[in-house]
Amino acid sequence: MLINEISPSTPEKFPLNPANKKSDQLKTSQPLIIAANKEQKPTKKEAILLVKIKYLESQLAEFQAENKKLRIGKEQAEELAQQEKQRADNLEIKLKTVARFLYQWLLSTIRTGTNITDRTIASP
Repeated sequence: MLINEISPSTPEKFPLNPANKKSDQLKTSQPLIIAANKEQKPTKKEAILLVKIKYLESQLAEFQAENKKLRIGKEQAEELAQQEKQRADNLEIKLKTVARFLYQWLLSTIRTGTNITDRTIASP
């Protein structure tokens, strides 16, 4: 959890003038010191904010789990779609082969003047 990573007992320093900020912003070399007093209890507002943070963290974890499930489902659906496309392509090739053979058979039957009912279809 994110809030457990923050240690309220140690002061942290945050520079007020990061190197990547533009020069027209406030310039100072004094760091901002955040100190937490161990004896001081969180105010009501801070307690509410902590509860909200914990709730949002739990919601984030749920959303991430759902996102992972959806991503896995999407990948499986894409794989299945690819397999079905390959199957359809193979069937199309077979169908074209059969159609070509049947067309050639009909042409040879017409050319020879043979009655179609008298001919048997031979394998290619």
